Amino acid sequence: MTRSKSVGQIEFPFTSPDELGQYLPYLFTRLSNRWSADQNTALAENGLHGAKLRVLSSLSAFGELTINQLSILSVTEQSTTSRTVEQLVVAGLVERNILSTDQRIRTVNLTPTGKAALKELSPKVNELYLNMVKGVSRDDLDTCVRVLGTLLQNVKNNQI
Repeated sequence: MTRSKSVGQIEFPFTSPDELGQYLPYLFTRLSNRWSADQNTALAENGLHGAKLRVLSSLSAFGELTINQLSILSVTEQSTTSRTVEQLVVAGLVERNILSTDQRIRTVNLTPTGKAALKELSPKVNELYLNMVKGVSRDDLDTCVRVLGTLLQNVKNNQI
């Protein structure tokens, strides 16, 4: 009888479906892709999904940010972030500013219209989130967030 390997013992290449199913990067990718697909479907009529929603969410959480900071936080390449910000500026959801202490640096802020758009989307996003975490205890969610935070610290290469 073969004993199941623990998550820390899983090595590539995988020798069974169970090993693949315990491989954290695989699970992250599946969860992220499923979340994105469900969220994009739910928010399609609003046109604020994917990179646009991640940029707006980052600005909502952190306030004024540079394009580089937005790129990191929204998990989007800098060129995509720049194009996304331009689309959001045209839509009136964000504004670009020149940093008063350094004229070379451009920052981005949410406008009142952007804040209102996020508030309008919040019931749909919150419902999706609650569906994703249903059946998971508060303690398990707290542990999951703590462990994921540690894993992120282990792999990130920036200060944000």
